[in-house]
Amino acid sequence: MNRKKIVVWVSITLLLLIGLAVSGCLEREDPTVATVQVYLDAKNTSDYETASRVVDSRYQSKGYIMMTWTRVEQTKNKKIHNVDLTATISGNRAVVAANYTEIEYGENAHKKIGEQNMTQYFKLENIDGVWLIIGISSEPLPQPESTGPVKKDPLDQLSDNAVYILPAALLMLVVGVILNRKEKAKANGSAQGSGGSNSNTLPLQTAQLSRFVRCMPSQMSAGNPGTVDVWIKNFGKQPYTKLVVTAAFPDTIKVKKNKLKFSTLEAGQTAKQTWNVKPAASGKFQINNVAVAFTFGGKRYAGALDPIWVQVA
Repeated sequence: MNRKKIVVWVSITLLLLIGLAVSGCLEREDPTVATVQVYLDAKNTSDYETASRVVDSRYQSKGYIMMTWTRVEQTKNKKIHNVDLTATISGNRAVVAANYTEIEYGENAHKKIGEQNMTQYFKLENIDGVWLIIGISSEPLPQPESTGPVKKDPLDQLSDNAVYILPAALLMLVVGVILNRKEKAKANGSAQGSGGSNSNTLPLQTAQLSRFVRCMPSQMSAGNPGTVDVWIKNFGKQPYTKLVVTAAFPDTIKVKKNKLKFSTLEAGQTAKQTWNVKPAASGKFQINNVAVAFTFGGKRYAGALDPIWVQVA
């Protein structure tokens, strides 16, 4: 795609984002609810590693979670269904009530031996911009009391600065349209530009993708293997097919393949794929161009997520 078309597309994207942000029509999943959902999904699959990433290590370590699930709660033969989450937020503190059905199976995984409705309460705190679980109780928790502010996310900043960005976006759009028309005239009405092969792909905004795609790096140290898990939840009523996730890794983080192939993800299902990586040096590194593409309802969709930050000890 040439520079003129880039100007047009950037301008259109900015205008759409500003319009959605200002109007309040852009629906975003509550990050506190998403954190608890990740924990419950991990519990369903006995994924202690993922659960430990959404729990403050000062409250429960990975080893403690493993011991509790296997010896106390015996989650191996239990599955969680029909989850309903309700959040109460005050600044950097939150309480999420989780109502769900817990089904217990016998040694034969297909034989149900018990079922009960459960309610658990999760206490969360926003620590360095990330919501983490700092308490779990079967008894109701008191209302959360804020101890500080929460950093605004990019969409909030866009809304706050819309009055300054809007004129620039409009100007860019006008200039881009004019330049694009001149280029087409010089090409004597050429049928398609360089982006013709992607003309049937519908774009998704980052805020839309982040509702059902989540990337979670593990704790890493230089010279040792690490992982970056990619979780995808299909909230639709039809399957996602030809589902792939790609990313551009920095030279300091080695990865064999930068493409994850999920194949087909049925409606209502959650799936996880993992990049196995090996950082070469200590520091904070950025994984860029995290792109998601899939077919849904006979149409192809694609979009990009925010960069993934990886802290290497």
